[in-house]
Amino acid sequence: MEKCTVVFNPVKKSIIVKKGANLLEVARKAGIFIDAPCGGKGNCGKCRVKVVSGEHQMEFTPLLKEEELKNGIRLACLTFIEGDMVVEIPHVDAVEGIFVEDIKPGDEKSERIEKACKMLTEQGFKKDSGAFSAYLKLPSPTLDDNVADLERLKRELRKKYGINNPVCSLNVMKTIPAKLREGDFRVRGLILKDKYSCEVVGLDGFYTDGIYGICADIGTTTVAVNLVDLTTGEIIAFASSANLQIQYGGDVISRIIYSGEEEGLDRLKKSIVDGTINPLINKLILKNNVKRENIILCVFAGNTTMSHLFLGIDPANIRLEPYIPVFKECPELKAKDVGINVNPEAKVILLPNVASYVGGDIVSGILASGIWAQDENILFLDLGTNGEIVLGNRDYLLSCACSAGPAFEGGEISCGMRAAPGAIESIKIDRETFEPSINVLGDIKPKGICGSGLIDLIAEMFLSGIIDSKGKISREVSSDRIRYDEDLDVMEYVLVRDKDSYDGRDITINEIDIDNLLRAKAAVYSGLSVLLNSAGLTLRDVDKIIIAGGVGSNLHIRNAINIGLLPDVDESKYYYMGNSSLIGAYLCLLFQEARDKAKEISDSMTYIELSTFPFYMEEFIKACFIPHTDLNLFPGVVGLLEKNKRR
Repeated sequence: MEKCTVVFNPVKKSIIVKKGANLLEVARKAGIFIDAPCGGKGNCGKCRVKVVSGEHQMEFTPLLKEEELKNGIRLACLTFIEGDMVVEIPHVDAVEGIFVEDIKPGDEKSERIEKACKMLTEQGFKKDSGAFSAYLKLPSPTLDDNVADLERLKRELRKKYGINNPVCSLNVMKTIPAKLREGDFRVRGLILKDKYSCEVVGLDGFYTDGIYGICADIGTTTVAVNLVDLTTGEIIAFASSANLQIQYGGDVISRIIYSGEEEGLDRLKKSIVDGTINPLINKLILKNNVKRENIILCVFAGNTTMSHLFLGIDPANIRLEPYIPVFKECPELKAKDVGINVNPEAKVILLPNVASYVGGDIVSGILASGIWAQDENILFLDLGTNGEIVLGNRDYLLSCACSAGPAFEGGEISCGMRAAPGAIESIKIDRETFEPSINVLGDIKPKGICGSGLIDLIAEMFLSGIIDSKGKISREVSSDRIRYDEDLDVMEYVLVRDKDSYDGRDITINEIDIDNLLRAKAAVYSGLSVLLNSAGLTLRDVDKIIIAGGVGSNLHIRNAINIGLLPDVDESKYYYMGNSSLIGAYLCLLFQEARDKAKEISDSMTYIELSTFPFYMEEFIKACFIPHTDLNLFPGVVGLLEKNKRR
C-alpha cells in the first residue's frame, strides 16, 4: 500500500499514512484538534482546513462556496489523501476560549450555594468531607520500644484520634520510614475517613498544612473544575475548557459510535482525562502553589456516556435497545485507577447515574436544587446537549432525556458556535427595517452565534414576520438581508455582512438551520409534556421551573417562551441555577452524607423512555412549529403577535 506524508501547519507535525486515508481521521491520529460537531458526517461544515499543497480527492459539499474552494479550503471529513500534503489548520478557540458556567472563588458565599448548604444542614447533614490532617508526634524507637514503623503510626492515630485499624496502600507504606525519620518522628498524616473505614493516603511534614479536593462537571461540550480547601470549604480556584472529545462529535451518540472504531475508546478516554481534566488540574496546582500530593479527594459528575468514557468503559449498549449501561453506581476508585494527576491514593467519587441518558450530572443537579426536600411540584430542565428533564418533589422524581442534540450549543448550525469570544449572544431585529442589533462576547468582531443568540434570533425573526410558524423565510419581506442560497436551495437571512465579521464571511442563518433548531426545541417541549402527562399533572400544577446548563446563563426567558422551547407560564416561576452539576459535586465534596443522598436520588428517580409512549411523536410534531400548533398553550406569544399586527 502506497504511503503518503501529511504535514500539519502551523504546528509543523507530520504523519505517514496510507494513500486514500481520510484527512480528519489522519488529523485525529496525529493528535491535531479539528472541531467536528457532526462527528465527521459532512453536515456541519466546521472542520474547515486549508490545503496548501498536495494531491487529494474531495467529496462535493454545498457548505463550501466557490471562492473558498479556489483558496484551498476543504472540509477535512470529506477530503481523502492521494499524495504528500501540507495542510494548514486554522486557530480554534474551542478549548481555552470557550465560556463555561463555573462556580468561582468566593461563590461558596453566594446565595445559590449558601442556600444549597443551608438546605443540607437543615436536613440534618453534617459538614464533614471525611478528609483531615492528623498531626502526630511519635516516640522514637528504642530497644525497649521496638514496634515497627507502621504499627507505631497506627498506635499514635489510635491514641490521639481514636482511629482503630487504619489502612494504607503499599505505595504509602513504602514512604513511611523516610518520612518518619526526615521529621524526627513528627509527621502529618493525610487521612480519609468514612463510616466504614479510615485510610492514610499520604504523609507530609509536621509543619505543613492544607488538604484539598477537586470537584468537576464533565459535560459533553465543556468541563469545569474547582480546587477546594477541604478544611474551610473555600473555593480556591477554578478552571474550565471545552471537552476535547468534541473533535469526535458534538453529541454522545457520535462519541459512542466513534468508541467502536479502532483505538476509538482509548482516544476518547485520553481526550477527557489526559487532554482535558489533567491540564485543568495542572493549571490549578501551578497557579495556586498547591502540592499535588495534598489533593486527596475528587468528585466528578457527568452524564452516563461521559462517565463510561471517563473510565474507558465501552458505552456501545447505551445506544442500542433496550439501552443498558455497564454500570449505574461506580465502585470506589483511586486517582491512580483513572489516571487523575493528583495524589495517587486520592479517593475518586463518580456520582451515580439513573439510566442510559440521565446521568450523574442530573443526580448532582437535583441534589443541589433541593427538589427532593420540597413539597412543591418543580420542573428541572438542563438545557444542554442531552436535554434532561426532571419533575418531582419530596415524594417522587420522574426523569427523561430529550436528545436535543448540540444545536443549542452551536453544533450542526451553519452559523453556530459555542459561547466563546466572537459569539453573538443576544439579538434584536427592528420590526420596520428588519435590521439587526447584536451583542458579541469579547472585544472582537463576530464569528458566529451561540445558543442564547440562536434562540433570540429565531424569536426575533418570528415576531418580525421574517419567518412563519413553520420556520420558513418569507420571500415577501422587503430586505436585502433576505436572499436565496442556490447551493443549498434554501432561503437565508444575513445577520452579519462579510465586511463586519471576524473572518470576512457572511454570518447567516438558513431554513435548514432553523429546522434543526425547531426540532431541538420541540424535543425539549414534547419531553416535558410527556413527563407532566405521566404524572397526571398540567403546567398549572407546576410551582417552579429551574433552568440549568450552559445555555441558561444568557438566556432570554421570554424569547425561549416565544419560540416554544419553554412553557408560557408566569416568568416569576423561572429560576436560573447555573452549573447545578458542579454545585452538587461541590456539596458532595464537603458533605459525606450528600454522597449518600446522591445515591438515594439515583435509586428513587424513575426514568421514562420517551420512545415507548405512543403519543410522544404526536407531541413532538406539534412542538415543531413556532411556538406550537396549539396556541392556547402560548397566550403570551399570541398577545405579542396581535400587538405587532396593530403597529
